[in-house]
Amino acid sequence: MKQYVRSVGLALILTAGLSGEDNVLTPQEKAGGWVLLFDGKTLNGWDSVVPQASGRGREPGGQPKAAAQPGAAAAQGDHPRPCSTPMGLAPVPAGASHWEVIDRALSPCGDTAGYLISKDNYKNLVLTVDFRTGEDTNSGVFVRSLGSSLGYEVQIWKSQPAGYNTGSIVGAGKTDREYKFIPDQWNHYEITTDGDHLVVLLNGAKTLDVHDSKFSDGAIRLQYQKFPIEFKNLKLREIKH
Repeated sequence: MKQYVRSVGLALILTAGLSGEDNVLTPQEKAGGWVLLFDGKTLNGWDSVVPQASGRGREPGGQPKAAAQPGAAAAQGDHPRPCSTPMGLAPVPAGASHWEVIDRALSPCGDTAGYLISKDNYKNLVLTVDFRTGEDTNSGVFVRSLGSSLGYEVQIWKSQPAGYNTGSIVGAGKTDREYKFIPDQWNHYEITTDGDHLVVLLNGAKTLDVHDSKFSDGAIRLQYQKFPIEFKNLKLREIKH
């Protein structure tokens, strides 16, 4: 009996370890139609060059959506970590940011501040992403981002000047109370965009549930506005209608 209990306990530990592996889809996720956006090793599928405006991402009535977000901070880093790998040290076009993979996580380095942008566009989706950051870091996760129109920014920064703080979507909805990420530890965002319905969960707590139709589809952006910030376990399931 004792041997059986030890064997079951070991099996549970191994199962837990496998299910908790970073940047890997579980069998259940694969069966559910999830795809992995970051392989834990490369920048495949991503680019730090901000695309030019495409004429999409418009306000109701057809007017172009302004690129600036309410209360946006200047595009500059803050005491950035020096790049330390060939990936991070590789030259990038003017205005693009440097990113590298450290311990199976996406991490910006050096100057200048900027974004890591998915090469594919998406419309209706559930996106999950883990992030680790400092107490005062300015960062966010964007969905439906097109050209110079920044799309919907799910805010990480806790003190955005216009009041779109952690768990809010800048320009679309503010949280009804304060939500906090855990500094210097891994936190989890789940972001759903389904038509005009936008829902945000932070570490399992719903921070926002609003309707907004300014942006219909676009890329995913990871923001580097102030160091430190890291991302991993980027997974996406498209919602089919």
